[in-house]
Amino acid sequence: MSTVNSKEEVIKLLDDAYSLFESLPTLIELPNKPRVLFVGDTHGADDVTRKVFSEFSDKVDLIIFIGDYVDRGVNGVENLTLILSRALQEKDKVIVLRGNHESPLTNEYYGFKNEVSKKLGEDIYENFVRTFSIMPLAAVVNGYFCVHGGIARGLHSLDQVNAIQRPDVNPDNEIAFEMLWNDPREELDGFVPNIRGEGTYFYGKDVTLKFIEDNNLLGIIRAHEVADGFRFEMDNKVITVFSSRYHGMRAGALLLNNNNLETIFL
Repeated sequence: MSTVNSKEEVIKLLDDAYSLFESLPTLIELPNKPRVLFVGDTHGADDVTRKVFSEFSDKVDLIIFIGDYVDRGVNGVENLTLILSRALQEKDKVIVLRGNHESPLTNEYYGFKNEVSKKLGEDIYENFVRTFSIMPLAAVVNGYFCVHGGIARGLHSLDQVNAIQRPDVNPDNEIAFEMLWNDPREELDGFVPNIRGEGTYFYGKDVTLKFIEDNNLLGIIRAHEVADGFRFEMDNKVITVFSSRYHGMRAGALLLNNNNLETIFL
């Protein structure tokens, strides 16, 4: 299970991944599967990603990565290239969604742009940006809406997700941006400005449960926030999974096993 190393290999991998993502809808609607593994932020933790593949690839029907493969950790290149390689090898098994760190908005400040420059040269970073810009934003499987951050102001129907145009670098689309950046807060109502910065929001329990009901969903599985593996809230209909040890927490994964949710520490 090797990752690519040379600059030429990375460029080819990114081009192939771009073509794969371009062929997929913005919202990937998947058939129900008996066993689905959900992986949250890994942030360069290629050891966690390797463990996911080595221990679960033969035991589950689907693996969904919910964004944030780079920044913070020092092995963002290795982590991302491993995930993209497996997604290309196993198109029907490995789903890769975009996180808010798959963007130049964060890579400048949290390390990935500098990491790419040191390992591969300054001129290749734009190839990563190009691939990030076309990544799918969300998936639906077994009744769960999988998205990095969550719901957005103005997002009422799943059909709206597929209407979002890609490529979108930052992204500039308001709904797409909020889907990557917003956070749930069950003690709130509606949408309230988020401490993450301009254009980001907390979404409250009322609007979340309405979105779930209106779209005939069982819940939302998302990543984006530091947690000791997991966090369940809003009557257990919103589940955060966090798969990085960078912040000193345990890395978690979530297994949907014949419609029963199981928590796993990696």
